[in-house]
Amino acid sequence: MPFRLRILFGTCFALALWGAFWPGWGWLGWLAPALLFLSLDGIGPRRGALFGGAFGFLFFLLELSSLLSLWPLVGGLCIPAWLLLSLYGAVFFALLGGVVGWRSSPPLWAGAWALIEAARGVGPLGFTFGTLPGALVGQPFLAAAAWGGATLLSLGMAWTSACLAAGRRWAPLALLGPGCLALLSSLAPHPAPEGELALSLVQPNIEQTEKLDRDNLQALLGRYESLLSSISGQVDLVVLPENVLPAYLRAEPELLTPFLDTAERLSARLLVGTGELRAGKVYNSALLISPGRKIAGVYDMVHLVPFGEYLPARKLWEAIGLGPLLDRLLPMDLTPGEGPRPLGKLGVMICFETQFSSLSRGLTSQGAEVLIALTNDAWFGRTRLLWEHFAMGALRAAECGRSFLQAAQTGITGAVGPQGELLAQLPPWEAGVLTVKVPLLRHKTPWVKTGPWPSLGLAGLLFLVGLRKRRPRR
Repeated sequence: MPFRLRILFGTCFALALWGAFWPGWGWLGWLAPALLFLSLDGIGPRRGALFGGAFGFLFFLLELSSLLSLWPLVGGLCIPAWLLLSLYGAVFFALLGGVVGWRSSPPLWAGAWALIEAARGVGPLGFTFGTLPGALVGQPFLAAAAWGGATLLSLGMAWTSACLAAGRRWAPLALLGPGCLALLSSLAPHPAPEGELALSLVQPNIEQTEKLDRDNLQALLGRYESLLSSISGQVDLVVLPENVLPAYLRAEPELLTPFLDTAERLSARLLVGTGELRAGKVYNSALLISPGRKIAGVYDMVHLVPFGEYLPARKLWEAIGLGPLLDRLLPMDLTPGEGPRPLGKLGVMICFETQFSSLSRGLTSQGAEVLIALTNDAWFGRTRLLWEHFAMGALRAAECGRSFLQAAQTGITGAVGPQGELLAQLPPWEAGVLTVKVPLLRHKTPWVKTGPWPSLGLAGLLFLVGLRKRRPRR
């Protein structure tokens, strides 16, 4: 293949994969990997790694461009953060590119894609933005995640692209991807609910620069009081976003009072996000307030945002003289919670945590009957990242067979059913309250019972089969 055509296909891959995560454009996720496979097929492992890394870097520059909206808050530091995170993500595409360039085999390509996407979400620096399963939200295939989680979805989509890229002899086999996922979706468990939960989700629409200024405390509190006063009727739970005020609510009782009053007035529980200062450590927490004006439970965020809520290897940065610079970005580290644990029937997650299936699976295994996320995506302005973050919650719902609710500061605030279907949402960047009813469920999906291992094993098997068999020439 001519060099220029390889560059064209690789560039179109980056654009198509990025486009797949816009609402309504998820179908591009079935085709985007094919463009990368075509670009790298037969190029050799070294050049495959080089070109794969370059195309991956271009994709992540687009995918993570929302970080530039942090400029009003951190200034020019957002640019090296954007470039370095894009470079980190490109490493995974370099690995994939080396495999694709090394051997022309659709099973190998599909298995490698699924395994590398799974690896990208592991560890303290893991992140799953830009992975194929997020593109399936709103499509009739998402419920298949109940059988094999995100890795199964990734494998089905990558298989389709690999067969399409391999030419006419493999093209008919591309139908196995959507066919198998559609079949598994139709067979996803649909047990009768154990009950129903009525919730009011609060979206205050407060810009991040406004929220961070403590001079605005009373005005911000007044906005919450106005929204809370609009809630009437019978609700079981009121959910507010992550870190509602630039304050530690339990350390400043006058700021906590309106939330206590609301729980008492409605005879409902109230879940509110706040910073927590305990024993000299700071946590990102969610307080569950009972109608009796008491704190019935506390959830501390477990998976903190690297370089956002803590600085990995802080002592190393300080030793090489970058401490003062990075202190401008993050003067102190938050402390992670002890582990995922539900608050009664509520499986609570905070912000970044909806990316990680291990957390929602752990909550479900321990008895959570509904999944709830508190988040503050106002950091990212009016960018598409708000939608993609919400889509992560829909994926978690389909994996665990639980309804998913999200309360966000500026959006997206909404509700998703236990097969990942969208039930309702508030328009982003508008203040409002969304009241919904969702089923409470106790069953455990096959994926919750087994975890990711069967899907990883299937991807690994395809990879090994691909090592032995090359595709025939077109």
